[in-house]
Amino acid sequence: MQRIIVVFLLFVSSTLFAQIKRNANITNDELLYHVSFLASDSLKGRQPGTVQDKIAAKYIRDEFREYGLTLLGKKGYQFFSFKNFNPEFEKGTSLTINGERLQLGRDFSAPTVNGSDSLCAKAIFIGKGDNVSFYEKVKVRRKWVVIYYPLDQKYEYLNPKPIEIAKNQGAAGIIVVSNDTLSKYLDIDFQTLPNLPLFILSPDASAKLLAPIGQSSEIAQKITENSITPQPLEMTVCGKVAKLYNSIETQNVVAMLRGSDPNYANEYIVIGAHYDHLGLGETGGSRYPGQLAIHNGADDNASGVVAMLEIAQKLASEPKKIKRNIVFVAFGAEEKGLIGSQRFVDSALIPIENIKAMINLDMVGRLRNRELEVHGAKTSLEADSILNKLNSDSLFHLKLVPDGFGPSDHASFYSKNIPVFFIHTGLHEDYHTPNDDVALLNIEGMQQVASYTYRLAFELSTMQKPLTFTKSSTRSLSSSRTPKIKVKLGIMPDVSASSDDGLKVIGVTKGKPAEIAGIQEGDLIIAINQKSIKNIYDYTEALSTLAPGTKVTVKVVRDKNEMVFTVEL
Repeated sequence: MQRIIVVFLLFVSSTLFAQIKRNANITNDELLYHVSFLASDSLKGRQPGTVQDKIAAKYIRDEFREYGLTLLGKKGYQFFSFKNFNPEFEKGTSLTINGERLQLGRDFSAPTVNGSDSLCAKAIFIGKGDNVSFYEKVKVRRKWVVIYYPLDQKYEYLNPKPIEIAKNQGAAGIIVVSNDTLSKYLDIDFQTLPNLPLFILSPDASAKLLAPIGQSSEIAQKITENSITPQPLEMTVCGKVAKLYNSIETQNVVAMLRGSDPNYANEYIVIGAHYDHLGLGETGGSRYPGQLAIHNGADDNASGVVAMLEIAQKLASEPKKIKRNIVFVAFGAEEKGLIGSQRFVDSALIPIENIKAMINLDMVGRLRNRELEVHGAKTSLEADSILNKLNSDSLFHLKLVPDGFGPSDHASFYSKNIPVFFIHTGLHEDYHTPNDDVALLNIEGMQQVASYTYRLAFELSTMQKPLTFTKSSTRSLSSSRTPKIKVKLGIMPDVSASSDDGLKVIGVTKGKPAEIAGIQEGDLIIAINQKSIKNIYDYTEALSTLAPGTKVTVKVVRDKNEMVFTVEL
């Protein structure tokens, strides 16, 4: 049935395209045709792993083949899989103590990765459980082992030792208790977890479970004094954990235009754009959470894909002029965390050390006031002058951003010391909402951006010497060291700002703390709780220190005037 759907949609597409004359130049008609198909309702938001995801990939692959490009990988595909949060996890996970059902998220967390069978059994309190000696006088086989997590532990991650010991002693399930909010803020190294149901209880739920042997404060004191002994709890606990992640199969689409100069036969320029989007918003990422609707992603990022297609078609029409090999990649699963581009740079499809530059097209469909952002301007010594030279006619008001890191696929290449260019026409209120539709695109602006990017690609592929890589910044939004944030202000920040004079608010979500307090689109945040905010990094650092329910002062600049708002998080 899936194959029939794929064939039918592509047949309709090719039939309609027959009415448009193919043109080697970058044209408005072809841009509009391609983007109308990729961002159509029939593709249902191009969620990775779906039939529609495969249709979009095949459409792009067939276009590459039509241009005469050499298909790489497996007939143009680079397949990969990744784990994605199971949307049915909450429904399939339960925990009851003596018949009282606890609430996931409020009373407990359940970090078991592969899920578990239902288990109803008695519970045995073991104390800290970090030594086999705790088990000398109790039998825990086919029972719940209850482990106390002391406040004096200095682990950032849940200590795996007592959990491993409990498993080896025959425990059927494990419950971690404490009088701290471990279930919300303690990191889990999932690679250390056993294939058993595992629950981490909140302080209130911990107190209920431990009630037969005393109050939490008393138990904590005895734990500290090593004066408590393992003992049964007169409680029947029933628990089941659903599978936390689903395995998603998707693909990159990869093709190459071979260079004509043998002196550059081992050098490559990569031009990429991600083709996936959010589907119906059912697995997260939507700015309208809870509203199931097709997120067509016309700007994000059907626009970048069709610009890449038109650039590929034009470059392929003049192969003898191209010196270096040009590899075109439509990345999958970008919205899930740059997964497709990371898989590409980690693979041996082409030698990563031979990639001399990467151009990333992401959201190029909303050109306004001729303002074009190009990130990565300081990732090579030559980038700034090249970008300005190509804009000698002043068609664009160029906004050159130095950083090579950022929330799109170019970051995967920059992390491998490759000069990057991220072409972008800016965020907008329809970003990651069902309103990102074709009707709102600036097709003529897309044509201008694609033509500019074509000239950049041509320059990079024909220049005598490759770019000289430079480090633009040591900061990275995608770093594993990014602070953990427990609160949301309810704004869309301008992550692309090239200066350090504050953080511009380019969108405000209705009903959220910022909007309620009076913060408006266009405000420039310069301080939170008197802490200076110069950029997105300062902003995330400030939020990481805040907890839900607190009030903070936010200082902004509006129309050259400083204003202070009190925001309740």
